[in-house]
Amino acid sequence: MQQYSIFSYRKLSLKLLQFAFFLLTISIAAQAATPPIQGDYRSKITGNWTAASTWEVYSCSGGVCAWIPATTAPGVGTTSTAQGDYNVFITQGTEVTVNTSQTYYFGNLYILANNPVVNVYSSVSSGPNVGRINLESGPVELKLLGDQQNVYILGGVFYFKALNSSLGLRSGNSIIITDYNAVGTESGLGSNGLQQLGISCTGNQKIKFYNADGTLVESEYGVCIDSSSPYTFVQLNNYGGSLAAQLSLSTLKVCVGDILTPVNLTAGFTGIVPAGKTVNYELKLESGPAGYTFSPLIGSFTAPGDANSIPDPSLGPFALDGTYVYSLTVSYPYDNTPTSYQVVSTTTVTLEVSPAGSINCACYRDPVMDPVNKYPTKFGITALGRAGVFSSTTPDFWPEKAQGGHMALESQTKGFVINRVENTGAILIPVEGMMVFDLSDGQPKIYTLKAGDAAPAWHTFTTPTCPSL
Repeated sequence: MQQYSIFSYRKLSLKLLQFAFFLLTISIAAQAATPPIQGDYRSKITGNWTAASTWEVYSCSGGVCAWIPATTAPGVGTTSTAQGDYNVFITQGTEVTVNTSQTYYFGNLYILANNPVVNVYSSVSSGPNVGRINLESGPVELKLLGDQQNVYILGGVFYFKALNSSLGLRSGNSIIITDYNAVGTESGLGSNGLQQLGISCTGNQKIKFYNADGTLVESEYGVCIDSSSPYTFVQLNNYGGSLAAQLSLSTLKVCVGDILTPVNLTAGFTGIVPAGKTVNYELKLESGPAGYTFSPLIGSFTAPGDANSIPDPSLGPFALDGTYVYSLTVSYPYDNTPTSYQVVSTTTVTLEVSPAGSINCACYRDPVMDPVNKYPTKFGITALGRAGVFSSTTPDFWPEKAQGGHMALESQTKGFVINRVENTGAILIPVEGMMVFDLSDGQPKIYTLKAGDAAPAWHTFTTPTCPSL
């Protein structure tokens, strides 16, 4: 499931969010660079990122703090498990060049300027009032993959100077752009913010997103001015609002004919939508088994709306097994003109419906008592000394009188204990259907094949379910 959203306030803040919505308090003060603390870096001269001479470090001793020459460049030696806890500032009047691909894990990156920045389109802002990062000598990529590593372009410039250059961000982190100086233009980039002026857009100047483990999630979230990408630099610089569609299922797996397990879609959104905007929604089936139909739910409401603004339909019971994919799209216009740019977000959820009687539809609920037909239990262990004893109130012997089971166990002072193991890894040759109690997490587990899996695996007993009778 993927979520995309953009956030911006003209001349105040523009923010890009990816997958996880990251909410910041919106105020002018919130868009100012945070004061430096012990260990923070700032650029003192124009130079290469990896050169220690480009940087100063904020150092405090005896209650006195000052910027002193750095001995290493920011980010050097950081990893996903050894992240830096400092921020980095690109100061006014300096340009920091990244000409070899780098991956860093530290705090926030701030690119500063003395505002307001004068629009000098069609050239890139530079000089004593503007801080700038240059990606050049491509192919080159600057990856900022820290847990809480946002990029604040506060009037400054992030310049994709090389033909093959990219900025990699951790999924869920943000770009905040303030005081962009070409507000409202779709044909020009202005002279600050995200930039690639002076070279042709080849589709290789990109913003990418990565998972925590460094695997690529989205390779072309924003691409210079290539309209085939999800967003262009022009749109990211200019347009705004925030929107992230939210769609969830009450259960992700169910069986054909199951009338006991409710399947409910819960639809909504997160973000900051200007009050009074018309928000449109469409909840529909993206794909499903042949013969199944779902009427799309299409409508609109006026922001901010409420919890009932988007319907939450109930589904099932299902007559057809297979994979069902539902989607929710929410959108609203940036302005109220007929050709307005749309702020839009789409998300999907997937439901697996297994055939009744399949291994995934084994019954873990109490057996149903049928007053007409008999389903006697043929095997039992009792601590009450009554195996085979005739009951004066029912013409059934024990354990036959306990209906609907493969085995009956009974005691008034003892419990049934399945094998207790240190962890499931202690079972060297698991057999499908095997049950254990896992001491590592205190969960009963069964080794079985679930729908969608290629091979059997250990699964925790969590959701009781039964096929229909």
